[in-house]
Amino acid sequence: MSAVSPNSCVETPKAPEWLSKLESRREQLKRSKLGHEAGAGAPCAECKDKCPGLDLHFWRKVCRNCKCPKIQHVCPDDDDATGWAQFEILGQIRAKPAYIKIKALASQPVQLEWVPPNAAPDVVTDYMEKLGTAQIPVAGSDAALKRKMQLELQVPPHDLDAALCDGLTETEAIQLQQYVQKLREQCVGQGVVVRLGDRLNHAQVEHVAPALMPSQEAQKTWQSLGLMPVADDTLNELLANPKVAQALASPASAHPKLLVAFSEPLCESTAQFEENGALRAQTREKLLGISKPALLSLVTHGVVYDKVLGILQDKKLNISRDPKLGPIAEFRKEYVNNPQFRAEINTICPQPPITPIKSSPGTPFNSPLPLKNPVQIRMGAQMRQDTPMRRVKFGGVSTIVYDCGLPANTDYDRDPVFAQILQAEPLKHAFQEARAGRAPSSVVISNIPAPVASLAELRGLNPATRAQLQSVGLDKNMLQSAVSNAPYYDRLFRSLQDKGISHDQCQLLQPMKQVHDWLLDDDQLLDEIDKVFADMANGCKDISYPKPSLGELPTSQSSDSGFHSKPPTPGYGSEDLTAGQGRFASIPGIEDMNMYPSCAGMPEQFQQLRLHGDEASGKDSHRTILCADCSQPIAMGEVAVKADRAGKEIAWHPGCFKCITCRELLADLVYFFHQGQVFCGRDLAIRLKIPRCRACDELIFTKEYTAAEEATFHIKHFCCYQCDEPLAGQQYIADEKSNMPLCLLCYDRLFAVRCQLCKVAIGPADQGVAWGDVHWHASCFVCAGAQCSKPLIGGRFCVKENMPFCSPSCVRSLIN
Repeated sequence: MSAVSPNSCVETPKAPEWLSKLESRREQLKRSKLGHEAGAGAPCAECKDKCPGLDLHFWRKVCRNCKCPKIQHVCPDDDDATGWAQFEILGQIRAKPAYIKIKALASQPVQLEWVPPNAAPDVVTDYMEKLGTAQIPVAGSDAALKRKMQLELQVPPHDLDAALCDGLTETEAIQLQQYVQKLREQCVGQGVVVRLGDRLNHAQVEHVAPALMPSQEAQKTWQSLGLMPVADDTLNELLANPKVAQALASPASAHPKLLVAFSEPLCESTAQFEENGALRAQTREKLLGISKPALLSLVTHGVVYDKVLGILQDKKLNISRDPKLGPIAEFRKEYVNNPQFRAEINTICPQPPITPIKSSPGTPFNSPLPLKNPVQIRMGAQMRQDTPMRRVKFGGVSTIVYDCGLPANTDYDRDPVFAQILQAEPLKHAFQEARAGRAPSSVVISNIPAPVASLAELRGLNPATRAQLQSVGLDKNMLQSAVSNAPYYDRLFRSLQDKGISHDQCQLLQPMKQVHDWLLDDDQLLDEIDKVFADMANGCKDISYPKPSLGELPTSQSSDSGFHSKPPTPGYGSEDLTAGQGRFASIPGIEDMNMYPSCAGMPEQFQQLRLHGDEASGKDSHRTILCADCSQPIAMGEVAVKADRAGKEIAWHPGCFKCITCRELLADLVYFFHQGQVFCGRDLAIRLKIPRCRACDELIFTKEYTAAEEATFHIKHFCCYQCDEPLAGQQYIADEKSNMPLCLLCYDRLFAVRCQLCKVAIGPADQGVAWGDVHWHASCFVCAGAQCSKPLIGGRFCVKENMPFCSPSCVRSLIN
């Protein structure tokens, strides 16, 4: 099928249907995220069939039809821009589905819409069981819907992003931005689910669908390829497809043939990758049609995919129009041939999980997190271990850390050069301008040339190399910083480039950028500098984990949890004990400068762990931990929730991690810590006495606002709840159900009752009388008897057939 351009006689291949569908979907999402069309038509969970579907008011954030908030409507996850704000801006870990086995629900794993981040599966299972079945967010359940509603209620996205508010002035937008920055630096966090008595286990549950062994169909294909099967769902689904299996087994065709084996793509948008700041927009576009699990599969088992794709190509089979094989082939081609694309993908793909095995004391046991030279692994697995949660180590953390997507729990002061950059006010100001949508000014942190003569102290450095480094204004400390912490510089300079922040005149940033680019592109220069540092380190050229002695199982004490623990598997705990112990011992200052090894896990915890069992057997080993909410003990071995900002000795029962004000469970464990208590975002604003507009639900950052009906309003939003007519200086009446103001016309039209006698509406200022559902004006409440008309206010009366009478004789005058 081809299409002919109206201005050309050349036929061009028609775009595959699956690609056209994805493009159409993406454009639709872009349009819906910009306005009040998001979630249009979604059913109301409260009103059910009474509401024809969500018709979102453009600033009230309620449905025009039923007046219920948007959060009470079942909106699709991918049709809503606000769902990203809480996590993108605050830096928390977004909800990710998982298959977890919960005995109280079923014998088989069930799909949950959210699980605690960075928790092992057994910890997740126990945590969910402690919450109770009514709180477990099983996909499609009431609990899952409530969790989503609670998240948007407790952490309103319009409290965080000016773009989601109704026409803020520049001053208001700046104040909102400052408020959000203070939240990030001083208040917000995400609870961590741990098992008391164990060291914190931050095993990822990101790729949580259970890895099933290949089906019989897939095993036959594996056998025909001459490869050992692997437990990879994406790959096995592909190999189990009968059309793919037949194509791989069939002889080569003399002429090209079209192969379409699948009808649905792996994914219909790139939305799942938009939360990751490590990917450029161009890279995300190239992931169209690729899901997160498929991405991991394509990287982990790339050799298998390349073999399968190569066989199909040799057999002259065209797979470009297949909605699944097409994107897979394009991804592998780009990944193999484009180093920059490959480097970016590697930063977000976690390492395949390594399962510790029991071994004898004499068995060599390598660390599960080997660290090669920092420059050689600038795009390696350690950077992939960074998660949004690590950008949320609040309090005293430079805002540049968040702007560049750097882990916040790293001690950047260990590298004076990098610390100077992060604390530079000109750079902070430039990022602030970029966030506000203004063109950032050029950054000059230092205009004083560095003492390049200090490079002479590096013995073994080639004179030509020394001259090259000195020519751009680099000294010894700057070179050490560039080598030791290359991954962080990579993120820094990529962020500067993405935000259009120039630094050509800076005597610090510009030389660092130049040497960083050299180290990335010039393997010979990199090898030479590696050798210099290796020689100065007395032959220890790697920053690595020392191999542990496995003669006994050491008891460890985590300074983070405050509890003692036994590593569950020989070698598993002892290997992590020394994570972060660099070995550039003979180079003065370089061990303190190197921040990179502490990128894994929780450095503070690992640095303070004790290495010998007898040192850890103190009186605290059986200390009772009391829940911070109910004050009841949390037994050792039970799961608990910890909050980084509350302190290392504080913990909660899973069902007690609630907002101190509204007493609701904190959705997705997102909390705001203030004055020793945990709040939801909405109640924190109340505690901080920041007024909220009753009409638009946004925080008020202006000095002038309206106070009415025991509520506050933006002046521009003090309008009729029905027609949006401004009410400043006008008479109004409060709606009985919502307590929102109504103009008199709308009240008369929609809510005023009619007088039984004169049939005219009884206005809000009129006096009236009611008898059940029958109403009269005060002046119309007179006897209906023939030729009577006696006023009945304050007197005796009876009502017959909705007519008032003063006496039985008057009743008989009209009614037999």
